[in-house]
Amino acid sequence: MDKFSEKSLRSLGSYYVYGLIDPRNKQIFYIGKGTGNRVFEHEKEGMGNFDSEKLKLKTIKDIKANRLEVEKIIINSNLTEPEAFAAEATLINAFNYVGDFRLTNIVSGHHSTQALSVDEYEMIYGAEELQKEDIKHRIMVIKINKLYHREMAKTDLYDTVRGVWRASIKKAKTVDYVFGVYNSLIVAVYKPTHWYICKDATDKLPKHSRVLTEKIANRIFFVDEEYERNSSMDTVEKFYYGKSITNLKINQSAQNPITYLGI
Repeated sequence: MDKFSEKSLRSLGSYYVYGLIDPRNKQIFYIGKGTGNRVFEHEKEGMGNFDSEKLKLKTIKDIKANRLEVEKIIINSNLTEPEAFAAEATLINAFNYVGDFRLTNIVSGHHSTQALSVDEYEMIYGAEELQKEDIKHRIMVIKINKLYHREMAKTDLYDTVRGVWRASIKKAKTVDYVFGVYNSLIVAVYKPTHWYICKDATDKLPKHSRVLTEKIANRIFFVDEEYERNSSMDTVEKFYYGKSITNLKINQSAQNPITYLGI
């Protein structure tokens, strides 16, 4: 089956939410919202395009290679567009939180963040908010919303925050501390010892960027030698860590993940 009958289309209503299931393990690997025959279009998207890097299409390719068909389910129908957006985001967040696997959706959902435990929610939204007068140092703020996850090892968090970034190394060398920020919560504080341009220090690159490419050659990253020696946080790092930047006047919705405070 590759499309609905006209009678079924009328029954589905304006919008619906659906899931794609891998028949090899009976697990949902993708959740989406759609209208009309959208649920059938993912397999067509993959035809002749199996070299795509999208995990969704790779999963479909593997299913087809095993001479199987992607199973499809309608989870909810007769929805308005806002209802479909909300249902899609809720399901994606729930599946990604409780499952021992992650969906192949690239984003969490429309205007949505990932699901949080009550402790995590309180930590983020109940955190003490920094005020303008609390900022006594030159700070680089790096948003890592799409890169951070709750099970992240400390070494992975360090490598994520330290680079590689498209920024001025001259300006970066003026900062005293770097914040790694997730949903306005400061989840990491580092004191850079050295800043490098990627092409000039390939042996020190963060592990996720060890292969030097033309794209990152002129980007920058830092090294915090005290952190790498497993030293304890200094009093300044302890003060900033775990607090919220919600109340500070920076554009937290901007595309550029880097902003500055006190500069």
